[in-house]
Amino acid sequence: MSHFRTCQLTAFAMLTCHWQVASATVPANGSASPCWQSLWIWLGAAMLALVIITTVYLWHVRTLKKQKQDLEAEIKLRAMEVSAQKEELEKVNLALLKVNKRQEAQQSELTRFLAVASHDLRQPMHALNLYLGALTNFELPAAMRPVVNNLRHCARTMDDMFANLLDLSRLDAQIVEPQLKEFAIAEVLGKLDVEFTPQALAKGLQFQIHHSLAIVNSDADLVEQILRNLIANAIRYTPTGHIVVNCLEFDQQLQIAVEDTGIGISTHDQETIFEEFFQVERKQESRRSTMGMGLGLAIVQRLVRLLNIPIKLQSQPDHGSTFAIGLPLAASQEMTDKHGRSKASNSASLLQALIVVIDDDENILMAMRGLLERWDARVITATSGAGALALCSEEIKIPDLLICDYRLKLNENGIDVINNFREEFNHLISAILITGDISPQLSDDAKAAGLILMHKPIQAENLHGTLTQLLNEAKQ
Repeated sequence: MSHFRTCQLTAFAMLTCHWQVASATVPANGSASPCWQSLWIWLGAAMLALVIITTVYLWHVRTLKKQKQDLEAEIKLRAMEVSAQKEELEKVNLALLKVNKRQEAQQSELTRFLAVASHDLRQPMHALNLYLGALTNFELPAAMRPVVNNLRHCARTMDDMFANLLDLSRLDAQIVEPQLKEFAIAEVLGKLDVEFTPQALAKGLQFQIHHSLAIVNSDADLVEQILRNLIANAIRYTPTGHIVVNCLEFDQQLQIAVEDTGIGISTHDQETIFEEFFQVERKQESRRSTMGMGLGLAIVQRLVRLLNIPIKLQSQPDHGSTFAIGLPLAASQEMTDKHGRSKASNSASLLQALIVVIDDDENILMAMRGLLERWDARVITATSGAGALALCSEEIKIPDLLICDYRLKLNENGIDVINNFREEFNHLISAILITGDISPQLSDDAKAAGLILMHKPIQAENLHGTLTQLLNEAKQ
């Protein structure tokens, strides 16, 4: 600004000097030449322009100062607002942190509850199923058989509901983590073949699994649970006809489809079929207890999301349904088909097979003894590993099979007990580990020890099929 004023003064001095020079050179007669007249005009115009420019400049400077003051005031106001919002956000974050900690505590409580529930609450159901399985092998009066069948039907329904509620709670609590490994899909399909063939036959349905030699990369236990729920759902909602499990390889995936000739699902219902407690209404037999709680497909949806695999549904009312999942194929397909080809057969006998049962629950031991003896097996029962070894030392035969609970008294666990048996007899005795524990780590430990893991409660026909399969494999 001072520099501008200096320029103004300099220009004014120059104009004054020119005025004086011009006055000194005016002729005596007082008349100015045309050249000097033009110069005075130009000088006057320059002075006017300078005044205008100065006025505009000063006005612009005052405007900028005002805008600067307004902007500084706006910045202060916004800074105060931001500070207030920051304080409010900190309060909200603190509240959310407290809520998050409370939810974590509740989830921890839920996890502990599930751990207890999966073991303790399954115990009576497990014993009940064994007793009912043994009861069906007795010669009962004709009037009693429908009663026993209804009891078994109710127990199976309770099993399904209880297992589904626990599974759904585990998934919602986010305590299930996929263990992705390469495995032969035949291992999973073989277990399902053994488990569901008796159920389908009992309902008069044709059940067939087209096995595959494919090696996939996924979580074997979670894939088995998905297919188990899909097959169980198909059996539940198929009054007549067949259920077929097909395997097809394409586009680096193994597609496994569960196809049934059941009641089908309308287009409208297909939009909500995977929601909790959703049930398809059935003609002439709706609201029967076999409908379950409608949790099977809700569990399937959570599991496929957890594994990040696709699921597809094709269905029409009265024309059956097809559920298909896609599993990624492993890079190598050299693994041999070692498991899963044995068919269940209720007529197969456990005649003279020596089976050792170890469980710290006397009710389960009694129920297991009664069931196995009805299948013509020789049975040794004990509440501890040491007690079982002492009883077996009196035998002249190596046990054919071991059935051991995972959690025993005195901090014993079933895996250690079975390993002790194998070392004592220097023989790889076939064994089943029974548990209510839902830990994925236990599943890995059982596989590493070469054990069949079965979760409580166990259906009698499933146990029979597994025992028969193990005996047949031992003879080969």
